[in-house]
Parts: sequence; C-alpha cells; structure tokens
Amino acid sequence: SRYLKELDKLQSLSVALQNKAFLAREWTLVPHLREAALMSHPKLAGKAAVVLEVHTLSEEKLVLGGTVVSIRLRRAVELLAYFLEHKELSLKRVQSEIFPDEKPRSAKSYFHQFRHELQERIPELEIVYDADGRVYRLESDIDILWDVAELRAGRKMGDTGIFLPSSGNEWAQLLDQELEPAREARPLPIEIEIE
Repeated sequence: SRYLKELDKLQSLSVALQNKAFLAREWTLVPHLREAALMSHPKLAGKAAVVLEVHTLSEEKLVLGGTVVSIRLRRAVELLAYFLEHKELSLKRVQSEIFPDEKPRSAKSYFHQFRHELQERIPELEIVYDADGRVYRLESDIDILWDVAELRAGRKMGDTGIFLPSSGNEWAQLLDQELEPAREARPLPIEIEIE
C-alpha cells in the first residue's frame, strides 16, 4: 500500500542521515502509524533510542533521554557544538577558536577537564585523541539531535534564536550569521497518507 512506500522512503532517509532516531519525536504524534511501522519497518520505528539533544539556539543545554545533563563547565555546550560542526580538531585550533583570550596552558586544562566531565556525565559520548593525525574527534554510541543540524535540514527543534548566546567567540558569530537563511525558510511538512 501507499504508506509502505512512504515508510520505505523515510527509512532510506534515516540511513542517508545516519540517524536511526530522526523520527523519535514525530512517532509520539502518530502512535498508530508507529505500531504499523513496527511490523513493516522495525528499524525505522524501533524502540525509542536514547537521544542526546544539543540545544544551542537561544539557550545552551544538553538533554539526554528527556533529562537535562548538568556539566559544570560554562563552555561545555560550546565545545560540544564545535565538535559537532567540525568533526576533527587539533588542540591548537580548539584553543584559538574557543579560548582566544586564555593562556594556552589554561585552555588546555579546561579542554581536558571538559573531556573528563563529558565522559562522566554521558558515558556513550567521548572525545578521543588520534595520535597519528594529532587530532581530537567526537565519538558517540547514541543518537545526537543538534538544533543547528535540524534547522539546516528544514526542521525546527525549539527556538531558533541566537546561536550560543553566551559565547561571543568569532566562530559562533559567523555560524549564527550563516544560519540566517535557514531561520527565514519555512520548515517542510512531511506528509504521509494512510490508506
């Protein structure tokens, strides 16, 4: 039937986005469709995976499985967002972009404290060091929903205000400006017909 074709498309999109939980929020709105999808597309409608929501527009917070995660470092959300944006980074780049006014030794200490705190609070998420490339990389065993990625994809996750309002760093200001066209665009509705 037609809805099976639509679920096939959504499953393909899920694979392309490498995000098994990209419909996690939508399933709550259509529980009967989710029940049907569990039979025909179990990977798409599977058990709600634990999702980390990274909120960086208008507010700065991390929400894991519906619970706010408290990391005691003021720049924790900014550091995580920086890794979500850039994937692999050298320590020097992190120091110059996130801590431009700090002494290198203080910035390095803060960064390593952040890595430790992140591992303590969210064990499924880790910033690992690649000695060969001399870079750090974010590795995750959970799905991450980042409001910036959602906005770029034409979806809305919370408010779409200023990116990292407490930052003031140049990289954050440039990204905020880059997001302006996405803020003005209207989100695309997903239509699924059930016969």
